[in-house]
Amino acid sequence: MRRPVVGRLGVIGMGLMGGSAALAALERGAASEVRGVDPGLEQAGKIPLVSLAEGAAWADLLVLAVPIDTMAEVMRALAPHLRPETLLTDLASVKAPVAELARRHLPRPEQVVGAHPMTGSHAVGFAAADPDLFAGAPCILALSGVEAPYVVDRIEEFWQCLGAFTVRKSPEEHDAIAAALSHLPHAIAFAYALGLPGDETLELAGPGLRDFIRIARSNPKLWCEILLMNRKRVAEEAARFTKNLGAILEALERADRPQLERVLEKGRASVNELDRRQRTKPTGDRRK
Repeated sequence: MRRPVVGRLGVIGMGLMGGSAALAALERGAASEVRGVDPGLEQAGKIPLVSLAEGAAWADLLVLAVPIDTMAEVMRALAPHLRPETLLTDLASVKAPVAELARRHLPRPEQVVGAHPMTGSHAVGFAAADPDLFAGAPCILALSGVEAPYVVDRIEEFWQCLGAFTVRKSPEEHDAIAAALSHLPHAIAFAYALGLPGDETLELAGPGLRDFIRIARSNPKLWCEILLMNRKRVAEEAARFTKNLGAILEALERADRPQLERVLEKGRASVNELDRRQRTKPTGDRRK
């Protein structure tokens, strides 16, 4: 049997993402023991629930899986209880602001490695948690440059053990990538859903529309915080999207069939490239 990456894992925030990390760590042997912290949860199956102070003082590795707008408050609350050797990682979807919070509120920011598993669901709460949520998913480690190398290696091994494949980027690089691959697509889906007719016409919608706006089922409060925190990068990506949409509208206005077909073909080529790269990406736990 493989050795656990960490002995004692504490997960603060036992919703979809945090609960999935806790369950995956147990099932995949990433941790010997797992405890959760979530004042809004009465029970979490086989995972004992403890207070924030107890979890912070007990854990060898803490996973912060709380909403971005509460991250500073949680860091301030747990800081006095951390042992000198405790490592931390988080699941926030925006990294540069969270890295700054760690530098400001935690006693040893060199023991903190931000992570963003690029996976999820519109479902919320521990009831939706899935131990296989991270299997085959990309996980971006956002490194500020202050982290101790052994800390980065150990936390990277932890995420790989949960089934993710990892890449290392700076927080700023992460936020640019996330704006293009996640944040703006969510904003566009919400915007399109906002214009849907609110009558019996919706009964005629096919699977294409439902596929397109699926992510608009996500939590608006959560996405409000994400979009606000990464608003500069989202605005940059929105400008590119507006330019591309403008090319389509211009071709339509001129009834320019060859130009419209060229633009649509470029879009399809990008989707084909996405599919190709998805088929060839690394998967699973890379530990021997």
